[in-house]
Order: sequence, then structure tokens, then C-alpha cells
Amino acid sequence: MKVAVLEVRYSGGLDLTDHVVVQTSSRLSLSPRLSALLGILEKSERQISMRVEVDGVSYRVERKQDGEYVVGARLSLGERWLSRLRLFEAPTESQRRLNGQFAHLLSAWALIGAGYLVHATKAWDLRVIIETVLLCFTSLTLFVVGHICFSDVHRSNR
Repeated sequence: MKVAVLEVRYSGGLDLTDHVVVQTSSRLSLSPRLSALLGILEKSERQISMRVEVDGVSYRVERKQDGEYVVGARLSLGERWLSRLRLFEAPTESQRRLNGQFAHLLSAWALIGAGYLVHATKAWDLRVIIETVLLCFTSLTLFVVGHICFSDVHRSNR
């Protein structure tokens, strides 16, 4: 018997991580709390992946017809990278908040760049006008993207 880390990912951005016991028969022993939670989430969420890490090696977890979970094949390098790339598909609230802050930062820098361009230009021509308009448009677009990132973040009452 070994203690391992079970990781379950759902399409809505929910990631569950818990410790499980791997029996010598490759069967996983889940806690009653985790079993109940997986049963509830199975009805409402779409599971993306379920894997277990034993001694630093990641394996797939397969569910048998009787409801038991067993350790499956080892994850390939491509599957491990693909699971990391899926994190961008469904970011967590803190990732969305950081993305929004970064978009607002870039928006401010684009607006500062437009202001500097207006201030530093002595001879106006079509190129300078187009650059200024594009920087203002980029600033406005990034500002809106930042607000979209913040719109799904639920804040607690302060």
C-alpha cells in the first residue's frame, strides 16, 4: 500500500486534489468524503481528466463498472503537456483576476505611449496619426478585456 496524490480536473475549472491509498492490486481507496464529492460532481460537471501520482510518476485512473477506481497506464509526455495546456482553457478565479490586472496594466501603457507620441511629435503625418489611433484603440480594447476578466470573479462582501 502506498499513499498517492489523486488529481481530478473538471471543465468548469474545478481541480480536486486529495490523498488516496493505492492497494497492491492497483485499486484506489478513496476517503468517504472524496467518494461522495465525486458522485455529486459526476452529475453536474464534465470531468476532463483523472490521474494519480505515485512516487513521482503520473498514471491514468480508470473507473470500473462496479464503481471502483484502479490505476491505469502511465501518462505519456504528450498527455502531461496537454493537461498543462488545458489550464488555459478554464482558468481559476485568481488566474482570471491576474489576467485582468495584466490587461489593465497593458492598457495603461498603451495610453501612456499614445500620450508620449502626441507630446513628442513635431511634424504630424499620416503614420503618426495611425499609430496614435491604434495605441488608443489597443488601450481601450485591453481595458475592456480586463473588465471581462473581472466580471466572472465573485468577490466576498468586505
